[in-house]
This record gives sequence, C-alpha cells and structure tokens, in this order.
Amino acid sequence: MTRISVYLSALLLASVCGLCGCSSPADDLDGQVSDALSDNAIDVSEADALRVYIGRENRELGKDDKTKAIVLPDGTVDNAALLAFVKRNKTYRKLAREGKTPSIALSGGAVATTKPISLKLYLEASGSMFPYDAPGGNGTFKRTLNDVLTEFDATNAGQGKIYVVNTEVNPLGLSLSQFFKERNIFTVAKTKGKTTSTDFEKIFKTILSETSGNDLSVLASDLIYSDPALTGMSAQKTLDAASSLLSTVFNPYVDTHSMLVLKLDADFDGTYYSWNNAKHPYKGDRPYYLCLIGRNEVMQQLYTSPVYAQIRRFDQLPGFADSWFFGKTNGSAAPAYTVLVNDPAKKGRFKRSADEVRERAKVVHALIDVQPDVADKNLTIPVAVDLSALHLPASVLTDASQYVVDGKDNFKVSSVQPYQGANGMTHKLLLTTTRPSRGDRTASIRLRRQFPPRWIANTTTTNDTKPDANSTFGLENLLQGVDRAYNPNNQPEYFTLTINLE
Repeated sequence: MTRISVYLSALLLASVCGLCGCSSPADDLDGQVSDALSDNAIDVSEADALRVYIGRENRELGKDDKTKAIVLPDGTVDNAALLAFVKRNKTYRKLAREGKTPSIALSGGAVATTKPISLKLYLEASGSMFPYDAPGGNGTFKRTLNDVLTEFDATNAGQGKIYVVNTEVNPLGLSLSQFFKERNIFTVAKTKGKTTSTDFEKIFKTILSETSGNDLSVLASDLIYSDPALTGMSAQKTLDAASSLLSTVFNPYVDTHSMLVLKLDADFDGTYYSWNNAKHPYKGDRPYYLCLIGRNEVMQQLYTSPVYAQIRRFDQLPGFADSWFFGKTNGSAAPAYTVLVNDPAKKGRFKRSADEVRERAKVVHALIDVQPDVADKNLTIPVAVDLSALHLPASVLTDASQYVVDGKDNFKVSSVQPYQGANGMTHKLLLTTTRPSRGDRTASIRLRRQFPPRWIANTTTTNDTKPDANSTFGLENLLQGVDRAYNPNNQPEYFTLTINLE
C-alpha cells in the first residue's frame, strides 16, 4: 500500500469514527466526568460510580495513556490520578476559568474493600458427577474449576480451600497445586463420604453456616436431588420435599447471605443415575452448576470492586450458559434513575420541572410542558436507571416485556439498552406511547419479579430417564425453595420508578 493510500485510509477511518461516535473507555470515562460535573460538583456517590466503571474497564483504561495512571497494578483506583484526570476534563477547566471551580469528593468509596475474598470450593462427589472428569473427556469441567481457583488465588494467594460434599462435607485434603495436577479430580474426592447420594439439606446448611467474614463459598454440583430417605417416593413427592427443605435451610440466612447460581455445560462420559437411581449410559454435554454463596457485603465486593473485574465476567467461563441471583430486595426501594431530557432517542417535547432546576437536582423525576411529536403524535421518554444491584442476567434486564408501566399515557417500555452514564446508570429504558394524555399525571415503571426465569423452566425436567444435553431433574423445584425463602410474600416486582408529568 502506498503512503498516500495509508494516509487516505487513516483519514477515512477517522471520518467514520467521527460520524459513528466511536469512543474508547477513556473517552467514555471523560464523558461521565462531564455529566457528573453538570451541577458543579462530584459527590461521593458519583465518585463511586466512576470507580465502578473504571473497575469494569480497567484493562482497556490501563492501556490508554490518558488513564493508565488511574489503574494500579492490583486493579484498584489511584485517587490522586483520578483527581488529576477530573481536573483535566474540559467541563472542569471551563468552570474553573469562570470562577466556579467544582467541589470534588473522592473519598469514602463504596467499592473500597479491607480484606480480599477467601474462596472455599465445595465439590460434589457422587456417582452422577464422576463422568464430568472422565479420562476420555475434553476437560471442560476441570478447566472451569481451575479458572475459578486460580483467579481467586491471584487476589488472595494460598487462602483457597477445597471440600468434598455428598452425604457428608469433608476437606478434600489436596493443595491447589495438587488439585491442578490430578488427572481425575474425583480420584481422591470419591474416597470421601458416601457417593451414592447427595444430601443437599446438609450441604447447604453447612455452607451457609460456615460462610462468614470475607468467605465466598462455591458449590460445584449437578443439583440433582437424591435423598436415600425418600427412596420409593414418586418423583413429584421427591421434588416437593426438595423445595420445602431448601426453603427451611435458607430462611435463617436471607437477611445476611445471597447466592448466585451459574449454569454451565461440560463434557459427560459415563453412567447417569436418574431420580429413581436407574443407570443410563450417556456421552455428550450435560449441565452442571456453580452456586456462589457469600455474605451480602462480600457479594457486593465481588460485583463492584475493581480487583474482581475479571472474575465476575462469568460469561467467559468455559461452558457458561446462564445465571440467576437470589438475594433480599425491597420492592418499595427504587434504584437511582433519571429522565434523559436531551437524549437523541427522545420523541416529542418536554423539559425538567422548575423545582428541580431551582434545586439543582442531580436527577430528573418530573417533567413539564410534555408534548407529543408534531408529526406522528407519539411520545418517547428515555430513562436511565442503575440496575447493577439486582445482579440479574442481561436476558432479563434487557427484555422490554419484563417491564410494566402504569399511568394514563398508556406507556410501554419499547426498548432496554445497556447504558453507561453519570451516577452509575447502567441501562436506558425508552417509554413510548402513541396515545399520550394531558394534565398532571404519573408514569410508574415496574420490573416484574418472576420465578422461574425462562432458562430454569426450560432446563427443568421431572422425568430424567432419558438424559440429554439440557435437562436437570427437578431444578426448578429445588431452586423454588430458595426463591420462596428470599421472597416469602410473592413480591411481584423488584422496584417501582415514578415520573411526574404535566
């Protein structure tokens, strides 16, 4: 390619990026700083939101000359470098020149942590689990466990512990190094306890009671309930018992602990034991699960600290399929949200209320002079919301049908998109109506709280005499017991957002 061609190509690329709005994480961070400075200040909550974004994008930010000083080698944020970055921001410099130097409060970061997370791995060793690490398999199951162990060991070296669970809970007796070298991880594991069944009541009781402080416990299991005490019962009675037992086990811990369940797939080569203990030879993919259990503050640390930015990218684990989070929520407590009055997706005309302008409010919850689009009489109101605390999968958060809007305007949520804005907002909802109302009214947005999610319903079977690559016997029933503990009153929504219109 000639020098002129190279120059023209570069010029064309720059033009395309200019037209398409190409931006780097450093540019996005700079934009978030500008948004946060809209009221001439960055408070602690806004600083925390910046830190969360930095933690999420620390790899790319660490490579960019404009931001690499902000990210320390351990992934945490250098406050002095962040402050310097803020002061280089165009909006900050403009305000400073005008004699309106913004106030910046970077201390008190909610994502700062004192102790690193200490991992405890609980490996189910029962007959139905052994074929996941068969000699002729492709090693996906072992590779996933190795990834989890090594990533946590990198943040808290030498503190990981491994246990074996079935009818009992016992230490595996291997160091991480020895575990990694094992050709078949069940060679030692199958010598611990009775491998003919799995006592989930005892397993979860033990894990919950012994998960304290900075512990994070991870159960690796196929979550197939098999209690020898229920031998001879019908499949439905077995599943009903499983559901009730799990509710009882989790009830004492719903205010202090939470659980994330990951569904993964791995190679299986051996004998599958169905619910009635019948043997079925099977070779192919089979689902299994990682249940991450920790105190609420540890789970928050896992989800927000820059140190665990790579670890919490669970979708990058080998064989990852889906996830579900169990935690205590208060349906009356709304997450942070704001109307995006200047967003390009808006349709029609509206502006923030005079009261919010006068109070220099950081968020917009009230609109005045609301008018539909002149051409088609439609009205679209973009709303940014921080959904990070829910820890729900994207398949739920970005599904517009999961949102319900009440009010005179007949709004519906027409679209939900990932969004990165000031104050840690994570998603943008588009409220759309073809029949806008008039006068003073409200629009209330609710996110449905429904169990089971589609993937759990689609994974569950009550007849596993023909094992396949997707189904797990009684998964919905087992996890229904957990959900009932966390949502005993069948709360129908996760939250309600209210927007005032006139």
